[in-house]
Amino acid sequence: MSSLNEAALINAGLQAELFDRDLVNRLRAHARANRLSLLDALSRELGLPHTAFYLALAQVHGLPYARLDQWTLDLGQAGRLPATLLKRHPMVPLRNRDGELQLAISDPSDQLGIETARRIIGAGTPLAVADPEALAPLLARFAPADARDGTAEEPVALFDRLLRDALLRRASDIHAESVKDGVRIRLRVDGRMIAWGSLLPKALGDGLISRIKVLAGMDIAEARAPQDGSLVYPLGDGEPMEMRVASVPIKFGERLTLRVMKSDPGRQTVDALGMPPFMVERLREALSNPHGIVLVTGPTGSGKSTTLYAVLRELDADTLNILTAEDPVEQVIPGISQVQVGGKVGFADALRSFLRHDPDVILVGEIRDFDTADVALKAATTGHMVLSTLHTNTAVGAITRLSDIGCERFLVGATVHGIIAQRLVRMLCPHCRGRRPASAEERALLQVAPDEACEIGVANGCPRCLGSGYRGRIGLFEALWLDGELAELVANDASERELAQAAGNYWRLGDDARDKVLKAITSLAEVRPYLHLRRQ
Repeated sequence: MSSLNEAALINAGLQAELFDRDLVNRLRAHARANRLSLLDALSRELGLPHTAFYLALAQVHGLPYARLDQWTLDLGQAGRLPATLLKRHPMVPLRNRDGELQLAISDPSDQLGIETARRIIGAGTPLAVADPEALAPLLARFAPADARDGTAEEPVALFDRLLRDALLRRASDIHAESVKDGVRIRLRVDGRMIAWGSLLPKALGDGLISRIKVLAGMDIAEARAPQDGSLVYPLGDGEPMEMRVASVPIKFGERLTLRVMKSDPGRQTVDALGMPPFMVERLREALSNPHGIVLVTGPTGSGKSTTLYAVLRELDADTLNILTAEDPVEQVIPGISQVQVGGKVGFADALRSFLRHDPDVILVGEIRDFDTADVALKAATTGHMVLSTLHTNTAVGAITRLSDIGCERFLVGATVHGIIAQRLVRMLCPHCRGRRPASAEERALLQVAPDEACEIGVANGCPRCLGSGYRGRIGLFEALWLDGELAELVANDASERELAQAAGNYWRLGDDARDKVLKAITSLAEVRPYLHLRRQ
């Protein structure tokens, strides 16, 4: 990247208020000392990929940002661009969703290159801004080899860039999928799949897949059977990235999924989860009991493990003997004995063993069967606090689930203190979110009185959220706390409806969803599926 282009990107970031001049000045010496470009130093300090700077550049110039996963390469127009032009001025002619021809460039101030290209493909061709690293795979599809010397990328460098970008985008998973014409890379960010640049050429994509398999200790010669592996990749400027890797053969080659195990311990506190304050207070009351069970329920990917790790961090590991049985151990917490189950040791086996180790608190990663549930319930009756998860849609549904797998209802009522159900939704970006009056249909959905003011949050999009309008996720929670009356109803085989009606303080998912929409924490679109789950 030329110094001129870097200066333009930094200036665009200043104008877009991504950072201030003081930060730039402070990082200059740091960048020199660590042999980094100033742009890289800013990127790492802010936790933003280079894409954010190009979005800022597009915003400053009043141009659209080229969505390379949604726009298509116009090979006819691309073939007309001479190699001498492409070597000095990387650019790609694309068709947007409406079929309009646009010229994707990385430097809108490059008037010489732009005017030369416009004379060839059409005067007045609209411009769009794109990251040059993302343009490289497109250039590889049509530009002569001597025009791509400065943009060619090898699998080793590509993988390093992919991981750095995934880390900065806070991705939880990386997907590499062989398709007919190449390899598609996607990241799961805030629970949503997003494309990472354009389609990789077949040779480069296959090289990337082989590189990952070698690092993960997998057999690169075996492409017709599923494999599992793991790797720890040193990025050189922070903690290594730990990943689980799985491969599976598909029609056009292989598909790899990398689960990023790196977490942010700073967010793993009960107060940071997004629970209403009164729920946090009641949870802490439940945890203060010397025995009993607290359950966290929800579907896969709803954040149950995050909540349980936050709960563990609430406990005093110096004065309590805490043991966990997990599959897998996702976070290492100092002072706690954590057991990886699987193979010869199952959840129930680990629990039985724990009871001979004088535990105060036991965490069971998941109650899947009667054996595990039975040991957990009996541990709770013999003076131990038990924490665990269940796969149910509602908090009250956990009672029925335990009964269905064979647990005695009287034992459930006697041991369960509280059940938390949860989901994850995206948060509106705090830097660009807006507000607007709710429509009549939206007011009815939110059950707002006709004479009550009601504004809801709007996802606008800015460089900080990479144009999505959302940044980060937060939990939606419901909680059922079992007092004496409810415990008696559980023991007497009360139905889910009867339990919900008897629980006067049963905060539902829909209640929390409505509350977070009215506070503009999230958007109505994110929580719409849960609004019917409200107190009747």
